[in-house]
Amino acid sequence: MLRSRGHKSLNCGEASLSKRKHREHPNPAKTVNPSHTPAKSPGDSDAISIWPLTRLPAELWQFAAICVTACISLLVLEFVADEPVFVRFFPSQRGVIDTYWMLRFKAWWVAWALVSYVVIPAVVMLLLPGKRIRDCNLGWRGFREHYWLYVGLYALVFPVIWIVSFTPDFYTYYPMYAQAGRSWFDLLVWESLYAGQFVALEFFFRGFLVGGLSRYIGIYAVPAAVIPYMMIHFSKPWPEALGSIVAGLVLGTLAWKTKSIWGGVCVHCAVASSMDLLALSHKGQLPWLHR
Repeated sequence: MLRSRGHKSLNCGEASLSKRKHREHPNPAKTVNPSHTPAKSPGDSDAISIWPLTRLPAELWQFAAICVTACISLLVLEFVADEPVFVRFFPSQRGVIDTYWMLRFKAWWVAWALVSYVVIPAVVMLLLPGKRIRDCNLGWRGFREHYWLYVGLYALVFPVIWIVSFTPDFYTYYPMYAQAGRSWFDLLVWESLYAGQFVALEFFFRGFLVGGLSRYIGIYAVPAAVIPYMMIHFSKPWPEALGSIVAGLVLGTLAWKTKSIWGGVCVHCAVASSMDLLALSHKGQLPWLHR
């Protein structure tokens, strides 16, 4: 019996020694040399690829949706709100002089500005998951607390407007409705339409673009929105086109900080009315001067 037990313990000792040697000296066939690691094929799971597109993050889809919507809105405004399309739908009658035809065309232009700048972006904001209309910087509190900044901006800009208003390029371009000085009716209706256009413009550039994109790129949404904003000024006098860069950066930053576009609306309306009145005064076409 002692001999049998001794034989068993010997066998156990040899078995444990064999296992220890196996751990210390792994199988060479299973050892991988890092210097001979095979190259990964393009089909490997961690290879860089954009396909399928459904694997892209949801945030990228939403960012792209806002950018594409902005392009469509600008496209609609450029090619639908123009004069040839208006003539196609509302042709002038032969032998009839329509003294308010141009004013109706301006109303057509402002209506499509509201569609392009407000309706289309608002629908997209409602459809995007997690988005709300008030994300477009529509708050009043920031404007109430910082209205003095916008008063200061207008005070700084007005002397520049007054100096530039003496140039022929300025007073031949403004007002954009040439008959604005014909009567009080023309002037008030035009300025009301013009103000509505600025509400739509501020909603689009400082609300939809700055407010919508800032969720993904933060303050960098401001210069991103300045690019298309400056481009819509290409048809205007070059000083105004150049100034739109500064205006876009300042108003965009304020909208981003205050979460409100209404200060920009007020400044825009005040500046535009001042420009129209100065241009009419230089041409002697103010309504109260020939009545």
